[in-house]
Parts: sequence; C-alpha cells; structure tokens
Amino acid sequence: MVFYEPPSPSRSPPRLQAKQYAAQLTAHKMILEDTLDACSNCCKLDVEVVKTKTALNRTASFIRAHDLDITDEDLSKCTEKLSLDDSNSQQNDGILRKSTSTSSSSTTNNNRDIVSLNGSGVGSIMSSLVIIGLKEATDESNRWNATSATDKVLKKRSKLKKSGGSSSVSSDIIISPSWQNPACGKDVFVWSSKCTRKGHGSDYPVVKSRGLISATAKEVVDLIIDSSRVMEYNKTSIGREDEHILTQDLKSSIHSLDYKCSKINIPGEAKIMCSKSQVPLTRKTLEFKTLFYARQLSSDDGIDIDGGVAYITVGRSVWETPEGTTDGADTSSTRCEILLSVNLIREVKSLNGETWCELTCINHGISPGIPMFIGKQVALTAAETYIKDIRVVLEKK
Repeated sequence: MVFYEPPSPSRSPPRLQAKQYAAQLTAHKMILEDTLDACSNCCKLDVEVVKTKTALNRTASFIRAHDLDITDEDLSKCTEKLSLDDSNSQQNDGILRKSTSTSSSSTTNNNRDIVSLNGSGVGSIMSSLVIIGLKEATDESNRWNATSATDKVLKKRSKLKKSGGSSSVSSDIIISPSWQNPACGKDVFVWSSKCTRKGHGSDYPVVKSRGLISATAKEVVDLIIDSSRVMEYNKTSIGREDEHILTQDLKSSIHSLDYKCSKINIPGEAKIMCSKSQVPLTRKTLEFKTLFYARQLSSDDGIDIDGGVAYITVGRSVWETPEGTTDGADTSSTRCEILLSVNLIREVKSLNGETWCELTCINHGISPGIPMFIGKQVALTAAETYIKDIRVVLEKK
C-alpha cells in the first residue's frame, strides 16, 4: 500500500500560494487514484478491510446477562455491573445495586443483571451467547412444537424412513442425518417452544426455523453480516447501520479461527448495530439496537461439520442506560428487544454428494404493545420467510 502526504505550501505570495497548493493537491489525488487502480490486486483488499474494521462512534451500551454463564473474574473486567432488585440503592463490594419497580411481567424481572459492554470482559459475554445459541439451535428434544406444515412433512418422512424410502419426492434433497430433523428439499421447518432459561423474558416463546440454501456457508454468513444488504432479504427493513466495531483488529476475521482480536480476545467479528423496520399496520417504525457477533465454528464446538465449513452468528439487544432502557431521545420509533438471535450456518452434503448450506435460526424477542399470541404467530411466519428470502437472494447470484 502506497501512502501520500499532502504537499506543504510554498513561500509564494498568498494568492499564488493558494493556487499552487490547490493544484498540487489535485495532482497528488490523481496519482493516488491511479496507484490504487493499478495495484487493485494488493491494495483494494486493504482499503476494503480498513472500511470494515473502522471503529465508529461509541455510545454507552449495556446488555442483559442474567442467563449468561460468566465468571466473576470476567464480569469484573466490565466497567460496570448492575444488579437490579427490589432492595434500596446501595454500594456493595464494588457492585452498584439500584431499586426498580416490579410487576408479575417478566419484562421487569427482579433478578436480571445488566452489564456494561465498555470493558474487556465483553469477549466472555459473546462466548457465552455462542454457547447458548448452539444449545438452542441443535436441541432436537420434544420441547419443540412443530407448526402444522412442518409436522406434516416430518410425519411423512418418518413413515418413509420406516418403509426404507429415501425421499418423499424424487426431486427432494435429503441431507445425511447428522441430527434428528435435518433440512429437506425446499421445505422450511418451523418450531416454537417455551424458554428454558429463567429470568427476563422467559415467558415469551422461542422460535426455531431450518432450511436449505443453494450456496456456500461463506456466502450466507457474508450476506447476513453485511448491513448494506439487509433490505435484499428483509422486506420490512428500512436500513441497518453499524454503530461500532468491537473487533477492531484487522487480523480478526469471521473466516478464520487462527487469530483472536487482541482487544477482547475472541476470534471473528463483533459489532453494535442499529436497524429499523416498518411493519404494515403499525404507526411507528420498529427499532432494534443489537450486539452482533459472528465466527467460524470447529469440531470442538460440538457441531457435525460434515467435511465442510460452519459459522454461527448471535445477537442480543443493547441499551443506552444501565436500567435496560433507551435514552428517550428518539420518540419516532418503538424499541423492540431481542433476547436471543442465532444463525447456525453449516455446509452439508446431499445423498448424491452435492454441497448445500443448512441454515438454522433461533429468535426470542419482545415487541412492546403487541399481545403475546399475536407476536408468536408473526414470529412463526417471519422465521419461515427469512430463510426463503435469503434463499431467493443467493439463488440469483
């Protein structure tokens, strides 16, 4: 990479000096542009990486950690840990305890912990989210209730398996059974379940979906992580912005486990992002501010990689205040809460040896003002649409 410094002004008369300096700047700009074009093979990548890893403006960010398995040592590395309960405000062992109103709703659960994301302990928060995400995405227990369409397909598959058949329709792509309910053909499977993690939001249902995509795992994760492409597959989105890149180390990449970010000691890429959606029949836009983390998986993570590549992305809402609320500056939108968002992306082989990508998604969230039973139906439909829309985008490539 070649760097140019702006020329220093000469000691000519002021008016002539200004003209000469402007001409010199223009010349150097043209030289730099020509150099970048001529060296596109080596320089263009560097420029793109710098853009991706730029540390953007940071705002105060707090995240719920009530269900995360984090040691006291890691928590101490965060700049602030707030434990909200119904006791009086007090200072105890370096932990600030503040009182808050309580009710029967889980949205004001007494035992939630809210942790600052400004310290080096943020890496342990994301690692714990990955553990929870993998557990949810790979859970094949009977806690999951299939939608009627999914149940119909799975029952038909079970009958065929007992009779020795390999597929229900000759065009179906049946994946080698790495787990009980692998993706199949063009179907998108959708389940719902009660949340097994106690605490804030545990009375809201969790939705899981799974489907096949004709693409590599790298293509899928690159699409999901790219904020500029969200509106290609999310029809209700009106934009997503990366507000802060946490993994600023240029060597850190979602496509490698060989290097950990020197700042927060984790591989992959982490960022805080803000997205907005306009849902039909709603007066205000819906806003989501999220901690997003993506990394490549290995066999040590307990995932059957099937000779290919696998990735995971996890997300959870962040807040501007240590009480887990917004700063109230924007009244034009409604802030929704993502308790857990997961994309498990892995390359798999069909029975005829073709490489496909299996996408398993977990969504657990709260939409203020929307009755739970309506929110559940919307979430089930959105989970199926999400995979189908990503499939359409990548099939057009």
